[in-house]
Amino acid sequence: MTEDRRELLDALGDLAARLDTCVAPEPPEALVEATFARARSWLRAPEAARAPLPPRFKRELGRLLAAIAAPSALMVAWNAFVLLRVPDWLARWIPTWLPEGLAWALPAAYVLGALGWMALVLGSLPFVAHRRASLRQPEVPG
Repeated sequence: MTEDRRELLDALGDLAARLDTCVAPEPPEALVEATFARARSWLRAPEAARAPLPPRFKRELGRLLAAIAAPSALMVAWNAFVLLRVPDWLARWIPTWLPEGLAWALPAAYVLGALGWMALVLGSLPFVAHRRASLRQPEVPG
């Protein structure tokens, strides 16, 4: 071992011994009690009172799902087309310098990216529906 490395290891050993003797500060007792009291009251509350959904949430979610159904189906069909047809086209168009594995990797990377975006969009629909339902004014019968 070189001298520099030995010095570094000795310094790290001294630092580890000092860190073992450090004591982390305790949180204030009042903060701990307030946190436990709030948690107990939240856990005792009925589940419906914890986080009620807006009254029009299901309707908004249905609207959003209906609006995205056709584009989602087209996106899945397009991705299937790209994955099944494009590798052959790439292999025919650029046969001299494009390896066969890369002819599959390029469309597969495109499809994986598109599926990631679709997951992001579909996963955000409940949040958008909740926001839209929260912002809408209740309908007044009449």
